[in-house]
Amino acid sequence: MLRSYQSDLYNRSRQALLSCRGVCIVAPCRSGKSYIMLEIVRHAMIKKSSVLILAHRNILLDQHRKLITEGARIESVFTEVRHLGEHGKVDLIIIDEAHLSGCESYQKVCSYYSNAKIVGFTATPARMDGKPLNLFQRIIEGVTADELIQCGYVAPYDLFAPKMDIDLSGVSQSGGDFNNSELGEVMSDRKIYGDIVSNYRKYAGDRKAIAYCVNVRHAIEMRDLFESNGIPAVEIDAGTSESDREKALAEFSSGKYRILCNCNLISEGITLPEADCCLLLRPTQSLTLYIQQSNRCLTPREGKRAVIIDYVGNCFTHGMPTDKHEWSLTEEVKARNKSRSPDVLVRTCTNCYRAYSASLGRICPYCHHDNGKTKKEIKEEKEAELERITEIKKKDDRIKQGRARSLEELIEVGKSRGYRNPWAWANFVINGRKNK
Repeated sequence: MLRSYQSDLYNRSRQALLSCRGVCIVAPCRSGKSYIMLEIVRHAMIKKSSVLILAHRNILLDQHRKLITEGARIESVFTEVRHLGEHGKVDLIIIDEAHLSGCESYQKVCSYYSNAKIVGFTATPARMDGKPLNLFQRIIEGVTADELIQCGYVAPYDLFAPKMDIDLSGVSQSGGDFNNSELGEVMSDRKIYGDIVSNYRKYAGDRKAIAYCVNVRHAIEMRDLFESNGIPAVEIDAGTSESDREKALAEFSSGKYRILCNCNLISEGITLPEADCCLLLRPTQSLTLYIQQSNRCLTPREGKRAVIIDYVGNCFTHGMPTDKHEWSLTEEVKARNKSRSPDVLVRTCTNCYRAYSASLGRICPYCHHDNGKTKKEIKEEKEAELERITEIKKKDDRIKQGRARSLEELIEVGKSRGYRNPWAWANFVINGRKNK
Protein backbone atom coordinates (compact mmCIF):
# COMPACT_ATOMS: atom_id res chain seq x y z
CA MET A 1 0.00 0.00 0.00
CA LEU A 2 1.38 3.38 -0.98
CA ARG A 3 2.01 6.14 1.51
CA SER A 4 -0.17 9.22 1.04
CA TYR A 5 2.53 11.28 -0.71
CA GLN A 6 3.33 8.32 -2.98
CA SER A 7 -0.34 7.97 -3.93
CA ASP A 8 -0.47 11.70 -4.66
CA LEU A 9 2.50 11.47 -7.04
CA TYR A 10 1.05 8.37 -8.70
CA ASN A 11 -2.39 9.90 -9.26
CA ARG A 12 -1.04 13.23 -10.52
CA SER A 13 1.31 11.51 -12.96
CA ARG A 14 -1.54 9.41 -14.39
CA GLN A 15 -3.64 12.53 -14.85
CA ALA A 16 -0.77 14.39 -16.53
CA LEU A 17 -0.18 11.56 -19.01
CA LEU A 18 -3.66 12.13 -20.42
CA SER A 19 -2.43 15.34 -22.03
CA CYS A 20 1.29 14.74 -22.65
CA ARG A 21 3.67 11.95 -23.58
CA GLY A 22 6.23 12.15 -20.78
CA VAL A 23 6.21 13.05 -17.08
CA CYS A 24 9.11 13.24 -14.67
CA ILE A 25 8.25 12.25 -11.09
CA VAL A 26 10.56 14.11 -8.70
CA ALA A 27 10.84 12.77 -5.18
CA PRO A 28 13.67 12.96 -2.63
CA CYS A 29 16.21 10.21 -2.07
CA ARG A 30 14.82 7.51 0.25
CA SER A 31 11.20 8.42 -0.61
CA GLY A 32 10.36 4.99 -2.05
CA LYS A 33 10.15 5.82 -5.74
CA SER A 34 10.39 2.11 -6.58
CA TYR A 35 7.03 1.47 -4.90
CA ILE A 36 5.36 4.11 -7.06
CA MET A 37 6.97 2.38 -10.03
CA LEU A 38 5.51 -0.94 -8.84
CA GLU A 39 2.02 0.58 -8.60
CA ILE A 40 2.33 1.91 -12.14
CA VAL A 41 3.27 -1.57 -13.38
CA ARG A 42 0.33 -3.16 -11.54
CA HIS A 43 -2.10 -0.75 -13.13
CA ALA A 44 -0.52 -1.34 -16.54
CA MET A 45 -1.00 -5.11 -16.11
CA ILE A 46 -4.73 -4.56 -15.59
CA LYS A 47 -4.85 -2.69 -18.90
CA LYS A 48 -2.64 -5.39 -20.50
CA SER A 49 -0.07 -2.73 -21.42
CA SER A 50 3.52 -3.64 -22.26
CA VAL A 51 5.97 -1.99 -19.83
CA LEU A 52 9.72 -1.51 -20.26
CA ILE A 53 11.79 -0.39 -17.25
CA LEU A 54 15.21 1.05 -18.05
CA ALA A 55 18.21 1.82 -15.87
CA HIS A 56 21.91 2.30 -16.51
CA ARG A 57 23.50 0.13 -13.81
CA ASN A 58 23.17 -3.54 -12.94
CA ILE A 59 22.82 -2.81 -9.24
CA LEU A 60 19.71 -0.71 -9.98
CA LEU A 61 18.30 -3.33 -12.32
CA ASP A 62 18.77 -6.02 -9.67
CA GLN A 63 16.92 -3.93 -7.09
CA HIS A 64 13.97 -3.47 -9.45
CA ARG A 65 13.87 -7.18 -10.35
CA LYS A 66 13.64 -8.11 -6.67
CA LEU A 67 10.67 -5.80 -6.15
CA ILE A 68 8.87 -5.98 -9.51
CA THR A 69 8.69 -9.70 -10.24
CA GLU A 70 6.09 -9.60 -13.01
CA GLY A 71 4.32 -7.29 -15.42
CA ALA A 72 7.36 -5.50 -16.83
CA ARG A 73 10.50 -6.14 -18.81
CA ILE A 74 13.49 -4.73 -16.91
CA GLU A 75 16.52 -3.99 -19.07
CA SER A 76 19.75 -2.06 -19.14
CA VAL A 77 19.34 0.87 -21.51
CA PHE A 78 22.60 -0.15 -23.17
CA THR A 79 21.24 -3.64 -23.87
CA GLU A 80 17.86 -2.40 -25.09
CA VAL A 81 19.36 0.04 -27.58
CA ARG A 82 21.12 -2.89 -29.29
CA HIS A 83 17.94 -5.01 -29.52
CA LEU A 84 15.20 -2.54 -30.38
CA GLY A 85 11.90 -4.15 -31.28
CA GLU A 86 12.98 -7.73 -30.61
CA HIS A 87 10.45 -8.13 -27.77
CA GLY A 88 7.49 -6.55 -29.53
CA LYS A 89 5.68 -3.31 -28.88
CA VAL A 90 6.11 -1.12 -25.81
CA ASP A 91 3.22 0.94 -24.40
CA LEU A 92 4.99 2.47 -21.41
CA ILE A 93 8.67 3.24 -20.75
CA ILE A 94 9.79 3.83 -17.15
CA ILE A 95 13.21 5.43 -16.73
CA ASP A 96 15.01 5.22 -13.41
CA GLU A 97 17.42 8.08 -12.61
CA ALA A 98 15.72 10.19 -15.27
CA HIS A 99 18.25 13.01 -15.00
CA LEU A 100 20.40 10.78 -17.25
CA SER A 101 17.69 10.46 -19.90
CA GLY A 102 19.34 12.99 -22.16
CA CYS A 103 22.07 10.53 -23.11
CA GLU A 104 22.02 9.03 -26.60
CA SER A 105 20.92 5.53 -25.58
CA TYR A 106 17.75 6.71 -23.83
CA GLN A 107 16.99 9.06 -26.71
CA LYS A 108 17.25 6.24 -29.27
CA VAL A 109 15.05 3.84 -27.28
CA CYS A 110 12.30 6.42 -26.73
CA SER A 111 12.48 7.53 -30.35
CA TYR A 112 12.10 3.94 -31.60
CA TYR A 113 9.07 3.22 -29.37
CA SER A 114 7.51 6.48 -30.48
CA ASN A 115 3.97 5.62 -29.37
CA ALA A 116 4.97 4.73 -25.81
CA LYS A 117 4.22 6.98 -22.86
CA ILE A 118 7.27 7.82 -20.70
CA VAL A 119 7.53 8.11 -16.90
CA GLY A 120 10.83 9.17 -15.36
CA PHE A 121 11.91 8.98 -11.72
CA THR A 122 14.62 11.06 -10.09
CA ALA A 123 15.42 13.12 -7.03
CA THR A 124 17.33 15.62 -9.14
CA PRO A 125 15.86 16.45 -12.58
CA ALA A 126 18.88 18.32 -13.89
CA ARG A 127 21.65 17.36 -16.29
CA MET A 128 25.21 18.35 -15.45
CA ASP A 129 25.65 19.95 -18.87
CA GLY A 130 22.55 22.11 -18.39
CA LYS A 131 20.72 20.74 -21.43
CA PRO A 132 16.93 20.17 -21.15
CA LEU A 133 15.36 16.83 -20.27
CA ASN A 134 13.46 16.71 -23.55
CA LEU A 135 11.68 13.38 -23.03
CA PHE A 136 9.35 14.97 -20.48
CA GLN A 137 6.83 17.77 -20.68
CA ARG A 138 5.75 17.91 -17.03
CA ILE A 139 7.42 17.70 -13.62
CA ILE A 140 5.33 16.00 -10.94
CA GLU A 141 6.73 17.05 -7.58
CA GLY A 142 5.39 16.67 -4.06
CA VAL A 143 6.85 15.96 -0.63
CA THR A 144 10.18 17.48 0.45
CA ALA A 145 13.09 15.70 2.10
CA ASP A 146 12.67 17.68 5.32
CA GLU A 147 8.99 16.64 5.46
CA LEU A 148 10.07 13.00 5.08
CA ILE A 149 12.50 13.44 7.97
CA GLN A 150 9.66 14.76 10.15
CA CYS A 151 7.58 11.69 9.21
CA GLY A 152 10.42 9.29 10.02
CA TYR A 153 10.82 8.08 6.42
CA VAL A 154 14.25 9.68 6.09
CA ALA A 155 16.87 9.72 8.82
CA PRO A 156 17.68 13.03 10.53
CA TYR A 157 21.28 14.10 10.13
CA ASP A 158 24.04 16.39 11.29
CA LEU A 159 26.18 18.14 8.69
CA PHE A 160 29.73 19.16 9.48
CA ALA A 161 31.85 21.25 7.13
CA PRO A 162 35.31 21.45 8.72
CA LYS A 163 37.64 24.11 7.35
CA MET A 164 40.24 22.41 5.16
CA ASP A 165 43.31 23.80 3.41
CA ILE A 166 41.99 23.09 -0.11
CA ASP A 167 42.71 25.58 -2.90
CA LEU A 168 40.56 25.13 -6.03
CA SER A 169 41.52 28.42 -7.66
CA GLY A 170 43.79 26.68 -10.18
CA VAL A 171 41.30 23.96 -11.14
CA SER A 172 39.62 24.53 -14.49
CA GLN A 173 36.07 23.46 -15.35
CA SER A 174 34.72 21.25 -18.10
CA GLY A 175 31.19 19.95 -18.73
CA GLY A 176 29.77 22.07 -15.92
CA ASP A 177 32.07 20.70 -13.22
CA PHE A 178 35.68 20.75 -12.08
CA ASN A 179 38.29 19.12 -14.32
CA ASN A 180 38.66 15.62 -12.90
CA SER A 181 42.39 15.13 -13.38
CA GLU A 182 43.27 18.57 -11.97
CA LEU A 183 40.87 18.01 -9.08
CA GLY A 184 42.52 14.66 -8.34
CA GLU A 185 45.90 16.34 -7.98
CA VAL A 186 44.53 18.86 -5.47
CA MET A 187 42.75 16.23 -3.38
CA SER A 188 45.82 13.95 -3.35
CA ASP A 189 47.83 16.58 -1.49
CA ARG A 190 49.05 14.80 1.63
CA LYS A 191 48.95 17.92 3.80
CA ILE A 192 45.16 17.47 4.17
CA TYR A 193 45.26 13.73 4.97
CA GLY A 194 45.59 14.15 8.71
CA ASP A 195 42.55 16.42 8.79
CA ILE A 196 40.47 13.81 6.95
CA VAL A 197 41.13 11.12 9.56
CA SER A 198 40.89 13.39 12.60
CA ASN A 199 37.61 14.93 11.48
CA TYR A 200 36.13 11.50 10.78
CA ARG A 201 37.00 10.39 14.30
CA LYS A 202 35.79 13.67 15.80
CA TYR A 203 32.40 13.83 14.09
CA ALA A 204 31.56 10.27 13.06
CA GLY A 205 33.19 8.18 15.80
CA ASP A 206 33.07 4.60 14.54
CA ARG A 207 30.12 4.99 12.17
CA LYS A 208 30.21 3.09 8.90
CA ALA A 209 30.81 5.62 6.15
CA ILE A 210 30.72 5.93 2.38
CA ALA A 211 33.63 8.03 1.12
CA TYR A 212 33.07 9.82 -2.20
CA CYS A 213 36.36 10.39 -4.00
CA VAL A 214 37.49 12.18 -7.14
CA ASN A 215 38.82 9.24 -9.15
CA VAL A 216 40.07 5.67 -8.74
CA ARG A 217 43.54 6.75 -7.67
CA HIS A 218 42.09 9.06 -5.03
CA ALA A 219 39.73 6.32 -3.77
CA ILE A 220 42.65 3.91 -3.38
CA GLU A 221 44.67 6.58 -1.56
CA MET A 222 41.76 7.19 0.85
CA ARG A 223 41.40 3.45 1.50
CA ASP A 224 45.13 3.22 2.29
CA LEU A 225 44.92 6.33 4.47
CA PHE A 226 42.16 4.94 6.67
CA GLU A 227 43.77 1.49 6.80
CA SER A 228 47.11 2.97 7.88
CA ASN A 229 45.30 4.71 10.74
CA GLY A 230 43.69 1.51 11.98
CA ILE A 231 40.28 2.09 10.37
CA PRO A 232 39.23 -0.90 8.19
CA ALA A 233 38.43 0.33 4.67
CA VAL A 234 37.71 -1.12 1.22
CA GLU A 235 37.72 0.44 -2.25
CA ILE A 236 35.45 -0.33 -5.20
CA ASP A 237 35.18 1.29 -8.60
CA ALA A 238 33.78 0.68 -12.08
CA GLY A 239 36.67 -1.66 -12.81
CA THR A 240 35.97 -3.89 -9.81
CA SER A 241 34.44 -7.21 -10.89
CA GLU A 242 30.79 -7.73 -10.00
CA SER A 243 31.62 -10.60 -7.64
CA ASP A 244 34.30 -8.58 -5.83
CA ARG A 245 31.96 -5.61 -5.65
CA GLU A 246 29.17 -7.69 -4.10
CA LYS A 247 31.64 -9.20 -1.65
CA ALA A 248 32.92 -5.76 -0.63
CA LEU A 249 29.38 -4.43 -0.11
CA ALA A 250 28.42 -7.49 1.94
CA GLU A 251 31.54 -7.18 4.12
CA PHE A 252 30.88 -3.47 4.60
CA SER A 253 27.31 -4.25 5.67
CA SER A 254 28.47 -6.98 8.05
CA GLY A 255 30.95 -4.64 9.72
CA LYS A 256 34.26 -6.00 8.45
CA TYR A 257 34.94 -2.57 6.92
CA ARG A 258 34.00 0.83 8.33
CA ILE A 259 34.82 2.91 5.26
CA LEU A 260 33.63 2.20 1.71
CA CYS A 261 35.72 4.28 -0.70
CA ASN A 262 34.35 4.75 -4.21
CA CYS A 263 34.31 7.04 -7.22
CA ASN A 264 30.88 7.74 -8.80
CA LEU A 265 29.65 4.24 -7.98
CA ILE A 266 27.62 4.40 -4.77
CA SER A 267 25.31 7.26 -5.63
CA GLU A 268 22.15 7.10 -7.74
CA GLY A 269 19.40 4.83 -6.48
CA ILE A 270 21.63 2.58 -4.37
CA THR A 271 20.50 1.77 -0.85
CA LEU A 272 22.97 0.84 1.90
CA PRO A 273 20.93 0.89 5.12
CA GLU A 274 24.00 0.16 7.24
CA ALA A 275 25.76 3.35 6.14
CA ASP A 276 25.32 6.01 8.80
CA CYS A 277 27.80 8.53 7.44
CA CYS A 278 28.87 10.13 4.15
CA LEU A 279 32.33 11.59 3.63
CA LEU A 280 32.29 14.16 0.81
CA LEU A 281 35.83 14.30 -0.59
CA ARG A 282 35.03 15.47 -4.10
CA PRO A 283 34.33 19.16 -4.70
CA THR A 284 31.56 19.57 -7.28
CA GLN A 285 29.61 22.34 -8.99
CA SER A 286 26.87 19.81 -9.78
CA LEU A 287 23.81 20.07 -7.54
CA THR A 288 22.68 16.65 -8.77
CA LEU A 289 25.91 14.94 -7.74
CA TYR A 290 25.94 16.69 -4.37
CA ILE A 291 22.40 15.63 -3.48
CA GLN A 292 22.80 12.06 -4.76
CA GLN A 293 25.98 11.51 -2.74
CA SER A 294 25.16 13.31 0.49
CA ASN A 295 21.77 11.59 0.84
CA ARG A 296 23.10 8.01 0.64
CA CYS A 297 23.36 7.67 4.42
CA LEU A 298 19.80 8.81 5.17
CA THR A 299 18.06 5.42 5.09
CA PRO A 300 16.19 5.45 8.43
CA ARG A 301 16.65 3.08 11.31
CA GLU A 302 15.28 3.32 14.84
CA GLY A 303 17.40 5.74 16.85
CA LYS A 304 19.60 6.61 13.88
CA ARG A 305 21.00 10.08 13.33
CA ALA A 306 23.22 10.20 10.28
CA VAL A 307 26.37 12.27 9.88
CA ILE A 308 27.55 14.01 6.72
CA ILE A 309 31.10 15.36 6.76
CA ASP A 310 31.54 17.81 3.90
CA TYR A 311 35.32 18.15 3.78
CA VAL A 312 35.24 20.13 0.54
CA GLY A 313 32.56 22.75 1.21
CA ASN A 314 29.97 21.55 -1.30
CA CYS A 315 27.25 22.70 1.09
CA PHE A 316 28.50 26.27 0.75
CA THR A 317 28.00 25.99 -3.02
CA HIS A 318 24.60 24.26 -3.03
CA GLY A 319 23.01 24.63 0.41
CA MET A 320 21.87 21.93 2.82
CA PRO A 321 21.54 18.40 1.35
CA THR A 322 17.78 18.37 1.90
CA ASP A 323 16.97 21.91 0.75
CA LYS A 324 14.00 22.35 -1.57
CA HIS A 325 14.94 23.47 -5.09
CA GLU A 326 13.15 25.02 -8.04
CA TRP A 327 13.59 22.45 -10.82
CA SER A 328 13.10 23.00 -14.53
CA LEU A 329 12.98 20.69 -17.55
CA THR A 330 14.12 23.47 -19.88
CA GLU A 331 16.50 25.72 -17.96
CA GLU A 332 19.96 25.01 -16.58
CA VAL A 333 20.14 24.50 -12.82
CA LYS A 334 23.21 26.48 -11.76
CA ALA A 335 25.24 26.41 -8.57
CA ARG A 336 23.73 29.01 -6.26
CA ASN A 337 27.05 30.15 -4.77
CA LYS A 338 29.94 29.43 -7.12
CA SER A 339 32.31 31.38 -4.89
CA ARG A 340 31.87 28.62 -2.26
CA SER A 341 31.89 31.33 0.39
CA PRO A 342 30.53 30.31 3.83
CA ASP A 343 27.52 32.08 5.41
CA VAL A 344 25.78 32.75 2.10
CA LEU A 345 23.75 29.51 1.95
CA VAL A 346 25.11 27.56 4.90
CA ARG A 347 26.95 28.62 8.02
CA THR A 348 28.85 26.60 10.62
CA CYS A 349 28.14 27.04 14.32
CA THR A 350 31.28 28.13 16.17
CA ASN A 351 30.10 26.29 19.29
CA CYS A 352 28.83 22.83 18.20
CA TYR A 353 30.41 22.92 14.69
CA ARG A 354 27.23 21.73 12.97
CA ALA A 355 26.33 23.36 9.68
CA TYR A 356 22.86 24.81 9.17
CA SER A 357 20.95 26.91 6.64
CA ALA A 358 22.04 30.55 6.68
CA SER A 359 18.38 31.50 6.24
CA LEU A 360 17.88 30.57 9.90
CA GLY A 361 20.02 33.53 10.91
CA ARG A 362 22.46 33.94 13.76
CA ILE A 363 21.05 31.41 16.26
CA CYS A 364 22.18 27.79 15.81
CA PRO A 365 19.09 25.51 15.67
CA TYR A 366 21.00 22.74 17.48
CA CYS A 367 22.76 24.36 20.45
CA HIS A 368 21.14 27.83 20.26
CA HIS A 369 24.51 29.57 20.19
CA ASP A 370 24.51 33.10 18.80
CA ASN A 371 26.86 33.07 15.82
CA GLY A 372 26.50 36.77 15.05
CA LYS A 373 25.31 38.36 11.87
CA THR A 374 25.70 36.56 8.56
CA LYS A 375 27.71 38.10 5.73
CA LYS A 376 24.42 38.76 3.98
CA GLU A 377 23.01 40.59 7.01
CA ILE A 378 26.18 42.66 7.38
CA LYS A 379 26.10 43.54 3.67
CA GLU A 380 22.40 44.47 3.82
CA GLU A 381 23.00 46.68 6.88
CA LYS A 382 25.93 48.41 5.18
CA GLU A 383 23.84 49.00 2.05
CA ALA A 384 20.95 50.35 4.15
CA GLU A 385 23.30 52.64 6.06
CA LEU A 386 24.89 53.85 2.82
CA GLU A 387 21.43 54.57 1.40
CA ARG A 388 20.49 56.43 4.57
CA ILE A 389 23.66 58.53 4.44
CA THR A 390 23.11 59.24 0.75
CA GLU A 391 19.55 60.42 1.39
CA ILE A 392 20.73 62.67 4.25
CA LYS A 393 23.42 64.16 2.00
CA LYS A 394 20.90 64.78 -0.79
CA LYS A 395 18.58 66.50 1.68
CA ASP A 396 21.44 68.64 3.03
CA ASP A 397 22.46 69.56 -0.52
CA ARG A 398 18.90 70.65 -1.33
CA ILE A 399 18.81 72.80 1.82
CA LYS A 400 22.17 74.41 1.01
CA GLN A 401 21.05 75.09 -2.56
CA GLY A 402 17.81 76.65 -1.33
CA ARG A 403 19.64 78.91 1.14
CA ALA A 404 22.24 80.09 -1.36
CA ARG A 405 21.31 83.60 -2.52
CA SER A 406 24.27 84.79 -4.54
CA LEU A 407 26.08 83.39 -7.58
CA GLU A 408 29.22 82.88 -5.46
CA GLU A 409 27.33 80.84 -2.83
CA LEU A 410 25.80 78.62 -5.54
CA ILE A 411 29.23 78.08 -7.13
CA GLU A 412 30.51 76.83 -3.74
CA VAL A 413 27.55 74.41 -3.54
CA GLY A 414 28.40 73.14 -7.03
CA LYS A 415 32.04 72.63 -6.02
CA SER A 416 31.00 70.63 -2.91
CA ARG A 417 28.90 68.35 -5.13
CA GLY A 418 31.85 67.77 -7.43
CA TYR A 419 30.31 69.29 -10.55
CA ARG A 420 32.69 69.64 -13.50
CA ASN A 421 31.56 73.23 -14.19
CA PRO A 422 30.03 74.68 -11.01
CA TRP A 423 29.89 78.22 -12.53
CA ALA A 424 27.63 77.06 -15.40
CA TRP A 425 25.41 75.12 -13.00
CA ALA A 426 25.08 78.10 -10.66
CA ASN A 427 24.04 80.37 -13.54
CA PHE A 428 21.50 77.78 -14.67
CA VAL A 429 19.94 77.72 -11.16
CA ILE A 430 19.77 81.54 -10.95
CA ASN A 431 18.18 81.80 -14.39
CA GLY A 432 15.65 79.21 -13.39
CA ARG A 433 14.72 81.19 -10.33
CA LYS A 434 14.26 84.34 -12.41
CA ASN A 435 11.86 82.59 -14.77
CA LYS A 436 9.57 81.38 -11.96
